[in-house]
Amino acid sequence: MKQIALYIVLFSYSIVMLKPVSPFITDTVEHIFNYTQHMASVHYENGTYHVHKELVDDEKKNNLSKEASASKKDNSANDHIVIQQKLTASFLSTSISFQISSASKLINNYLAADYPPPRA
Repeated sequence: MKQIALYIVLFSYSIVMLKPVSPFITDTVEHIFNYTQHMASVHYENGTYHVHKELVDDEKKNNLSKEASASKKDNSANDHIVIQQKLTASFLSTSISFQISSASKLINNYLAADYPPPRA
């Protein structure tokens, strides 16, 4: 009995994982086993890129449900503006003191003379 449940779980997991690829699989099977009917019906009506059209339609259906839930959120920008104003004010006060103290201690980033590499 445990093995049957494991096979059912494995089968359902594989079906879920193969769902994004299923239009390509069905199109390939149709091209192999039902070529003339497939070319006369599907390719005549939807053209060469009918699989792409199916994928776009499925994606539009999935995004409509996601966008509807996101639009219900309260996306006010007031919280972000207030936080950014506080951060910039504190950053300016600390950066000015840092720049004044470190401006006189600049070091050279180049070698004063040409030193050859050591001999082996």
